[in-house]
Amino acid sequence: MTCERPEVTERITAHGLRATPARCRIVALLLDTHEHYTPEEMLEELRRRGEPMSIATLYQNLAKLSEAGVIGRFVGPDGVSRYDAVTDPHHHLVCEVCGRMVDVRAAGPLEAIQPEPVFEEDAPELARWRIKAKKVEFTGVCPACQARLERASA
Repeated sequence: MTCERPEVTERITAHGLRATPARCRIVALLLDTHEHYTPEEMLEELRRRGEPMSIATLYQNLAKLSEAGVIGRFVGPDGVSRYDAVTDPHHHLVCEVCGRMVDVRAAGPLEAIQPEPVFEEDAPELARWRIKAKKVEFTGVCPACQARLERASA
């Protein structure tokens, strides 16, 4: 099985998975929209596009795709698992008003950022931690929300 789009098929098969119709639809959606969907949001968007899928099929394929590294999975600021087409190290800029997320890179030496204990008694244990990843989350107000807020206050 191959997807309608060769780049989607290649992305899936390069990670050792079969390009099933469900996997093709999930990956194509993430690549097309650059959104950071929850499973429920993804299910609704797929239905809206005329590509419905059962919730069980969606969850099974999200697990396989994220475990294989085809797509990224992270916990958003709302505490819910979200999925992303960008799998290389990056960060997110999150609107405090509407929750919109944008993929961003941090300019500057992320390697230089080191955790420091809030409580001094945690310092000995903290020194023995092996740091595996560093993530930065930026927050602000997106242009659309800024415009709405300005109109509301005028």
